[in-house]
Amino acid sequence: MFEKLFNKYGKVVYRRNDQKPPSAEVDDDAESLSFAVAMAKVASEVKAADIKVLFVKPLVYWTQFFIIATAFSRPQIDAIGSKMRDLAEKKYGKVPTGDAKPNSWTLLDFGDVVIHIFLPQQRAFYNLEEFYGNATPIELPFENQHNFHN
Repeated sequence: MFEKLFNKYGKVVYRRNDQKPPSAEVDDDAESLSFAVAMAKVASEVKAADIKVLFVKPLVYWTQFFIIATAFSRPQIDAIGSKMRDLAEKKYGKVPTGDAKPNSWTLLDFGDVVIHIFLPQQRAFYNLEEFYGNATPIELPFENQHNFHN
């Protein structure tokens, strides 16, 4: 089935043709950062703790920012996720892929921003902040409940 493609184009069939100039990259990052901060603010409004926004673009190819937050119950995870999905769709026209029902670790993938909402035990166990320790932390422009640890 792929033989004709291989013969015509060679074995490398995927190549990025969307190489952007640095100024366009910066604009994309600024737009994604604005979205990430808005999502982190939603988590804060629903009383999530220890909210972190990490710039991971230099470390991974699939996203620009991670948001990591702690919730203290599955209903709280659901409330945070619901408010994030609502704002993302209404204000930014974005719909996430990922978990639709709350779990002990819920993931919302908006492409440029990936959100992880954990219960305390799962956050400590998976410890994404340490795994992505070289990521650049983003200072949030609102009051944040820092330093919650199990």
